[in-house]
Amino acid sequence: MKNNFFLDSLIEENCCGCQACVLVCPTNCIKMIENKRGFSYPERDMIKCIDCGKCERVCPIINKEKIDYLPDSELPKGYKAIYNDETVLLKSASGGAFSGIVEAFCDENYVIFGVQFDKDFYALHSYVEDKKEIGKYKKSKYLQSDVNKAYQEVEEFLKDNKKVLFSGTPCQVAALRLYLSKDYDNLLCVDLVCRGVPSYKTFKDYLLYLQKKHNEPIKDFSFREKIFKNPGFWNSRNISYRVKDKTIILDNIEDKYLKGFHKSLFYRPSCYECQFANEKRISDITMADFWGCSKYFPNDNVHKGVSALLINSKKGLNILEHLNEYMQMEQTSPFAIIDNNSQLRNPTYKHPKYEAFFSYIDRGLAFDKAVDRCIPTLPIFLRKVVNRIIPLKIKQNLLKLKKGFDKK
Repeated sequence: MKNNFFLDSLIEENCCGCQACVLVCPTNCIKMIENKRGFSYPERDMIKCIDCGKCERVCPIINKEKIDYLPDSELPKGYKAIYNDETVLLKSASGGAFSGIVEAFCDENYVIFGVQFDKDFYALHSYVEDKKEIGKYKKSKYLQSDVNKAYQEVEEFLKDNKKVLFSGTPCQVAALRLYLSKDYDNLLCVDLVCRGVPSYKTFKDYLLYLQKKHNEPIKDFSFREKIFKNPGFWNSRNISYRVKDKTIILDNIEDKYLKGFHKSLFYRPSCYECQFANEKRISDITMADFWGCSKYFPNDNVHKGVSALLINSKKGLNILEHLNEYMQMEQTSPFAIIDNNSQLRNPTYKHPKYEAFFSYIDRGLAFDKAVDRCIPTLPIFLRKVVNRIIPLKIKQNLLKLKKGFDKK
């Protein structure tokens, strides 16, 4: 097992960038070093190292089995969840699950940890002590977040008997639980179903492309912008940003970053071998989009946004008792959620042009050109023709076939 520990193997796939080893080190001999692709990896100063083994004990890559929840015949439980307040719902990426969980958990003496953008659109973990301030944590941040000192701060708040809600990717939740080395009744861990995380450098290259395109700085950038696209249907697979006084919204076909992100073109190497991309969750509650929800609830209006929740622990069940006050909850089979979220079954596949993309960037090619060379796009008029003449079922089967070839 030790051969899989990054600080011994130096194999990039063996590090998810959680930073737990850095924060737990008693001599501060480990620091994160960014490589040319923008992904940070721990580097150890052997002169300062006292060989205490703490860094190895908190590594989620080699210790996942220590924090897997014990099998329970009643868990996980699956739920469809839609926030009651439509104003909140339409500002959420899907069904407003995070807002509902916050309301159900945070009664008094609480702290909420989430991921926000700073002024330079750098994603980092922070905390708030007023649930009215959680707006900055809503919607996805499609890049790796810097946990900063979050694990240390969580521990301090827990020891001070504050209720703590920590949200993050599965590997970040795993790292926190290993860092704490014990369970706390006053801690609730919430993870999201994660496809993978690009680096901040890749995201900056994209923002630079946008800035040059408009010859203006980019403001108010947001992923998962929900818009009314077709009669009766809302769509949130969009980005939104502001240039001067103009707001621009692009979907996952028009926008170059979403195009590459959804095709798994530039994730962290460990994401393609992620051991957390399965139904064995390590958080109390897992949040996801409820793709395919209409198949299971054909008579319900789910088109303004719907979340899927997996309740994985007894602490999660305690929150479930209060969620009905804030959300329309309806139980479903957990397999209805698992079957429609591929990252609850297996890691995402690596795009065959992964190395080519970074090679293009290293050679100075602009972000948009690098994406288009790796993932050619049909002209708009051809896409419209294809959409009109090819039945949806055939298009879905062709997409599955293409993914099968890509994996080979």
